[in-house]
Amino acid sequence: MDGTYDLSMVGVSYVVAILASYCALYFATQLSAISGNKRYLWLSLGAMSMGLGIWSMHFIGMGAYKMHMPMSYDLTMTLVSCIAAVLSSGLALYLISRMDLGWVMLAPGSIVMGVGIAIMHYLGMAAMKMTPEVSYEPVWFSISIVIAIVASAAAMAICRYTQTLVGTKAAVFQGIAALVMGAAICGMHYSGMAAVIFPPGSMPDPANQLGENELGVPVVLAAVVFVLVALITVYTDIRARIAQQENERLEKKRAEEWAEDKAFSDGVSGLPNRAGLEQYLAQTIAENQATRKQFAVLILEMTNLRELEASMSAADMKQNLRLLSEQIKLSLTKRSYLARYSGNRFCIVTQEPSALDARQHITELFSAAGLPSANGLDIRWSAGFSFYPLGASSNRELLRQALKTQPLLTVGTDGNVSVA
Repeated sequence: MDGTYDLSMVGVSYVVAILASYCALYFATQLSAISGNKRYLWLSLGAMSMGLGIWSMHFIGMGAYKMHMPMSYDLTMTLVSCIAAVLSSGLALYLISRMDLGWVMLAPGSIVMGVGIAIMHYLGMAAMKMTPEVSYEPVWFSISIVIAIVASAAAMAICRYTQTLVGTKAAVFQGIAALVMGAAICGMHYSGMAAVIFPPGSMPDPANQLGENELGVPVVLAAVVFVLVALITVYTDIRARIAQQENERLEKKRAEEWAEDKAFSDGVSGLPNRAGLEQYLAQTIAENQATRKQFAVLILEMTNLRELEASMSAADMKQNLRLLSEQIKLSLTKRSYLARYSGNRFCIVTQEPSALDARQHITELFSAAGLPSANGLDIRWSAGFSFYPLGASSNRELLRQALKTQPLLTVGTDGNVSVA
């Protein structure tokens, strides 16, 4: 029996199949992340959503085939085909959600999913009862089964690959999987239709209860409801994946900032460490290179640190060093930068005019900060200095000069600064 296809209806059936497949992959993704009763609820919702989508796609595809006579369908087999669509979809969702079992599940999973799709469609075709009954051409019938299994395998393989992806990249590959899975559904359906052999004089069975009009209304309603649910699902999924990608980006940024902070910060005092100090000096020199603006580098060394460490626990020593760092920092202006150069050395980079007279500046600093007896500790200090650009012109040389001149200035516990 000859017939022709309405290509616009064929296109609609493929779009519905793609949306049904995307819903399947979305619900499968959710299923892989949840457990307990919620998992069964999501499985049921996904099976109904995907099943109704594929069922409506099947009858849209049936309606796309135009023959010289109106078609009718058996009510019981139509309902059975709908139930089969939901059950097959549930099985497909379960298999996709269990892709964590590995590639060993790909072959049997593809066969089960492909055969499930085939059973669902041939039950739908069986609803189109004819007198005398139709038969199927073996080659096209076999091709339809192979198409369903191979395309299902491709969709499952892509789905497994997307489990390692996040963000928009995952959404793109999930969309590709939906296109492949939609092709499996449509390919199976239309090759199955090509396998149908209508006997000469075959007519719709008079006992069929559903004509094209009676079936068309529930199919259209099911398709409209499904498409709305599918579009909401796709929109929600893509937004969630974009949010996931943004969260991944922020987490990566925070991790990088944390690593950078650890790399350039002292773990005890919270001040910049030697690396941070050298970076700051290089940046300051670059900024002042054109104007040759002067600044000073002061090194403060606790000469009796080992004695202090021997007199208290490590925890108390760390606490005292933190308090000491805060004490020095509070005595400085915004034009000064404080870093912990090493275990017993602090470094101050300052553009204060008084810093050009190192002795006066150190005397004022020790007086303002109360450093000789900081936090109740009897600390002995030694101080050194260097100047930019008169004494040195690079960060390393500035630090070397300041360390060389350390013995020149000594601060006693009484706060007096003496010249060696």
